[in-house]
Amino acid sequence: MPTKIIMLILLLSSMLGSINFTYAVQQAITEHTFIYKAHYNDNVPKRFVDVVLWNRTKNDLNSVSLSGGAYWMISAVKVNQYNKRWVINVNNSIVESVDYWLLGDDGSSQAFNSGYYAPYEFLFDYGRSVEMDIGVNYWLVARVESRYYSSQPKLEVQEYKEHKRQTDIYALFIILCLGGLLFIALYNGLIYLSIRDKAFLYYAGYVLCYLAGWSFTFHLPAHLFELHSLQLHHLFFIGLPIFNILFYKHFLQLPETSPTLWRLSFWLLCLCIIALPSSIFLLSYTAIIASLLIFLWITLAMICGNVCLLKGFYPARYFLLAFSCLLLPAIMILPGNMGLTPDFFDNAELATLVGGSVDALLLSFALAYKIRLLSEEREQHIETLEVARKNARTDKLTGLANRLAFDEAMYELAPEEEGTQRELYLVLVSLDGVVPLTKRLGHREVDNIICAVAKPLKQLFKAGSPTKGAADIYRITESNFVIICGPDWIEQVQQKVGEIQSNYLLSRYREMKINIGFSLNTGINDHRQWLRMAEQDLYNRKSTLRRAMYNQSL
Repeated sequence: MPTKIIMLILLLSSMLGSINFTYAVQQAITEHTFIYKAHYNDNVPKRFVDVVLWNRTKNDLNSVSLSGGAYWMISAVKVNQYNKRWVINVNNSIVESVDYWLLGDDGSSQAFNSGYYAPYEFLFDYGRSVEMDIGVNYWLVARVESRYYSSQPKLEVQEYKEHKRQTDIYALFIILCLGGLLFIALYNGLIYLSIRDKAFLYYAGYVLCYLAGWSFTFHLPAHLFELHSLQLHHLFFIGLPIFNILFYKHFLQLPETSPTLWRLSFWLLCLCIIALPSSIFLLSYTAIIASLLIFLWITLAMICGNVCLLKGFYPARYFLLAFSCLLLPAIMILPGNMGLTPDFFDNAELATLVGGSVDALLLSFALAYKIRLLSEEREQHIETLEVARKNARTDKLTGLANRLAFDEAMYELAPEEEGTQRELYLVLVSLDGVVPLTKRLGHREVDNIICAVAKPLKQLFKAGSPTKGAADIYRITESNFVIICGPDWIEQVQQKVGEIQSNYLLSRYREMKINIGFSLNTGINDHRQWLRMAEQDLYNRKSTLRRAMYNQSL
């Protein structure tokens, strides 16, 4: 489903680039546009009949120079519709100054000024409304002058309502894309502040550069704040590769994945930094320089994404898809911006903005996917650590908690200062005769005996009891078990130990004895003291038992 949505957006961007308002074109017939080099001492034709003679004094050019200059653009126009309101416009390029003259064979003459520094009649547009009558032949004369042209400027004539509807639709898409870019930049910036992942910081910087560059391209600062600075337009576009290379360095982990590609990316980054002053000191060539650097950056980024994907870094899928959305408009637009090919379609800048916005959105998806992978990896790591911790605290032979778990439990049960202490018993269960029995039967048989003793003890506390409370059992040495329980368990523990001695050990291994000792934690501040008291009680019970057996033998 996301892929289908993305393809739909790409189709929409291509439609925006190639959309043609045929209804308006059919009503205004324009002939071939003549392009002449303009000079400061040129005289502007004042009447319709003067234009033909004036044209003969000029040398026709195929196109304007993208490095800037002043040019005349002249076209014959005739309308075949009774509507008098029309719009004349120079579009497809940034132009600092545009002067229009509309000369009719009925003797009418209209003149207007437009351009980057002039007030705007239509949104993001150099158009001016004029009056034209059906059946009248007109010469549309435009003098354009700029320090550079982002692409080949074109003359157009449209019916007023159609032109206004077109510019409103384009303005809607422009504002939506720029607003989306602003949201993505702020969102990823806030994520960086919370997790301190530099990939999010550089990505936010990349999107902000993209936002600023296109805002100046569509004259948004000029519209809103009367901020006119042609030097800043391509400064942000040249900055795009800088932030994006730093972004995919961290996102793709490029220095570790492919050191060679990282070195190439680093040299391109340095080249972009060196080229930044060109937007100020080489303004006439900055559009060509920026287009070349952007083409190299997109190509290198696609190569890096493919290499990382082939090496198993799956978030690179979104990365490649994002740059595909940027690459498709760039292939059709950048050669024209560098003067290598004619423009493939009109409104290329809007199509690139839409493609770039999709690129920014997909890169945001890539970052989100990476966060999900990192979260899953972290959960797996936590689970692995928990399993390792559990294994480290478990006796492998009996499945009971071991000495490490016992020490942790004693630390947790240590009485707090001025705190009430819960009454608990530490019961020490010890097996005597393990060493001689090992020598006679071997370790495997003795291990079976220890497991046989541990099993009924574990079953005793497995279910627990709501009235008696929980109890824990540990194997702290080869032949010693410790039980931590409440006072209500003591009688049942003694009974179970007696059953093990009489029903199991006496019938099979008479030389092995099981002994028990316990101590209460009342007044105990050190768990080692608590264990020593239980050991002392166990030794006292063994001594009492030996004396009784000795007296019986007399």
